[in-house]
Amino acid sequence: MEPWKAQWTALLPKPISEVLHRIDETEPLLEIRLRRDAPMELVFEDADRIVYGNNGAPMTTAEDLRQICARLTEFSAFAWENEKRSGFVTVGGCRVGLSGRMIRSEKGVLGFSSVSGLCIRIVREKIDCAKDLSSALMRDGRLLSSILVSPPGCGKTTLLRDLIRIASDGLYGVRASRVGVADERFELSGGSDGSVPFDLGVRTDVVSGIAKADAMVRILSTLSPEILAMDELNDRRDCDALLDAHGRGVTVLATAHGSDREDLIRRPMLRMLFRERVFERIAVLHGIGKLKAVYDETAARTEVRR
Repeated sequence: MEPWKAQWTALLPKPISEVLHRIDETEPLLEIRLRRDAPMELVFEDADRIVYGNNGAPMTTAEDLRQICARLTEFSAFAWENEKRSGFVTVGGCRVGLSGRMIRSEKGVLGFSSVSGLCIRIVREKIDCAKDLSSALMRDGRLLSSILVSPPGCGKTTLLRDLIRIASDGLYGVRASRVGVADERFELSGGSDGSVPFDLGVRTDVVSGIAKADAMVRILSTLSPEILAMDELNDRRDCDALLDAHGRGVTVLATAHGSDREDLIRRPMLRMLFRERVFERIAVLHGIGKLKAVYDETAARTEVRR
């Protein structure tokens, strides 16, 4: 049984768990979407599936959602209290997006007064999925500063996780390196309690649970990394931290949403990173974990895999 099944069948109500238990593991499930007084939506790579309860009844009620949220709180109380204001919590490396009624406190802090839906993104550890990618991002044994680009749901985080492992363990011709990981949402390490359930290699240090930019500052100041890795580059503070790492001679690995190289270049906050040639390689993905093209720092295509 895949690890996600054991985890989520224990956390979700029995009717939902029974459906999940029957899913063919050769058909990778990407998301479980639960909405109040509605059927369950299962998102696969090539199709969505709508599942009703008995006699066409809703699969998830308001009480079901209340119980699920209570279980999530018990499983990861720290994540629940500190992350739900951002609209998600992370459980075992799986990000759970929240929808519902939001309110603002007297201090201006946003929070949920009620939750009406959950989007559970299934995470899988795929050892060696970045083996071919690592060869495209390497020169003379050195892993080059690189950014992985794709639309959501194409496996950037999974590839980055394995790339970290390869660099940390020194596999497939890549020089073994100390890797510092800024893991704000626990998605790379898989553990919200300080543990690292996923294999990130023997020379990897993780700082998690705080903003990526703050984590990167601490890593650079105290852990002397040769490589600095982060998932989802999305604001100016992240860019500033990567620019600082680049100035110190540290290799940087990052991911970003986008359909192609041009999407990144159009963003003002990223333009600075390309102007300074922080990234020596831009890897563009299409589909689940499929490498479409690799560009060098001059934006010239260097290699294509389909």
